Amino acid sequence: MNSEAVLRARVLMLDEGRIAPVQELRALRVLAPVAPAAYLPKLSRALVKYAKGRTGPERLALLVEAVDAAERMDEADPVRPAVLLKALNAYQKQLDAAGRPSDALAARGRMLEAARAAGTGR
Repeated sequence: MNSEAVLRARVLMLDEGRIAPVQELRALRVLAPVAPAAYLPKLSRALVKYAKGRTGPERLALLVEAVDAAERMDEADPVRPAVLLKALNAYQKQLDAAGRPSDALAARGRMLEAARAAGTGR
């Protein structure tokens, strides 16, 4: 990873809340591989939030990325279940909206597995 890009991303994140959502996503995408424990949950949440303002294939791609980021989190991380369930919930809703009910059902099955693994039993 380019250390200059990492430094720029870290500086951008100091202005978190004051930077444009697309800039935040770019920075989080750079930082997540460098410090996954710190940035994968933020990346997944930011992708779900950003996807709300998008439609069609772009929205679905963002949600696929959000689920992937959540799944790459350490399984021992206590926030992983909540982050993963939120990403999977948004993903399955988008699959339903896109007319892909069997894929949405599979995503709901993944949600159930994630909830069980977390011990919530939902």
